[in-house]
Amino acid sequence: MLKVIILENDDYQADYIERLVSQRKLINPTPRSYDMKVYLRTSDPQEVINKITDEEYLAVLDIELDSQLSGIDVAEQIRKRAEFAEIIFVTAYQEYLPYTVSRRIEPFDYISKGDKIESITDRLRMDIDEAYVRYQNYVNANPKHQEKFAYEPIHGVKRQVNFADLYYIESVKNANRRLRIVGKNMRIEYHGELGKIVDDRLLRVNQSTLINPLSIQRFDKKKE
Repeated sequence: MLKVIILENDDYQADYIERLVSQRKLINPTPRSYDMKVYLRTSDPQEVINKITDEEYLAVLDIELDSQLSGIDVAEQIRKRAEFAEIIFVTAYQEYLPYTVSRRIEPFDYISKGDKIESITDRLRMDIDEAYVRYQNYVNANPKHQEKFAYEPIHGVKRQVNFADLYYIESVKNANRRLRIVGKNMRIEYHGELGKIVDDRLLRVNQSTLINPLSIQRFDKKKE
């Protein structure tokens, strides 16, 4: 899950950004909700630093705060600690932009909010969308995050395949209690029963076949 951090010392502006993030999670250009949540909303930069671990974040940060620490200081710590992070600065002070370069923050965007926070709505929505695409690409490319499908070819011996690579599982014709896993660069047969596979991610399309609906756009198997 992509964790969203909002660091802003103006309550009205923090409320506005939080509502926008929550709405974009549900209403976005994709047919599904984004897998993200507002993890932390605060005006205290030290609180953000204390809660950052090696996870995935989208950080929306003000720069000028009522603290000795600035949003740039926080961004620097996020870069050091987080496994994945997209950082958006939302500030009224353009003069801080060179500091983000010299300190190698590499922000995703640097938005000048002007007199009204509402003026940045469209740009922030686009940033959220693009940041989420980058997050998905990161997750898909990282073996740590790939979902698995587990099966047991021999009693007591378990094996796993990447769920995204699995196309379908079928009962082998004219073979007693034998299953076949078919997927990207794989075709695996093992002893088992289709009825004993309990996995909500799979969809049963007939008595002898379970498919992965995320990997198959069309299933048109002829009756045998």
